[in-house]
Amino acid sequence: MDRPGRAPAHPPGVGQHGPVPIRRRAPPPPPFPPHTAAPDDDPVLEYARAELDWYARVRDRARIRHRVTELSALVTGAVTVVAAGVQAPAAVTATTAGLTLFIGGFRQLFNDQERHILAAEAWVRLRLATQRYRLLPAPERDEAARRRLLERIESVATAELRGWAGAHRGARTAAPPEDAGP
Repeated sequence: MDRPGRAPAHPPGVGQHGPVPIRRRAPPPPPFPPHTAAPDDDPVLEYARAELDWYARVRDRARIRHRVTELSALVTGAVTVVAAGVQAPAAVTATTAGLTLFIGGFRQLFNDQERHILAAEAWVRLRLATQRYRLLPAPERDEAARRRLLERIESVATAELRGWAGAHRGARTAAPPEDAGP
């Protein structure tokens, strides 16, 4: 039996969510139709793909961690109340209350919900820019179009970094960092 507040360990190949049903999105359509340039032919598009993959991994991992953390907080909080109500031994009540407190601190320290939101926003902005670029006919994918895509990739990364830094600054309102680029 799994302990409250901990995600169950699963052997490889078995669903990581265990018995908890989680809605799954329909898989996205294949990202790159055959008529587009091969990754080796367009290094900026390949760079955009790598960034998209990274943001997708961060987004999905943060979403799962957020849900596990929230569910764990609910379970341990409920177990604490029930343990106190049925006059369980003090050690049981104190342990579950301590777990609830620990999970609350974990939630504040890592803030996976904010990380999920920031990564999802960045992924969407980058995906739209990449799709817009890919919809250009091959002859129009010139140096200017590549430069615009690269600038968009960099602006998405900068916005995501500023959002992350702003969330970690909390109530302080420091001026945003200057761009390091030329």
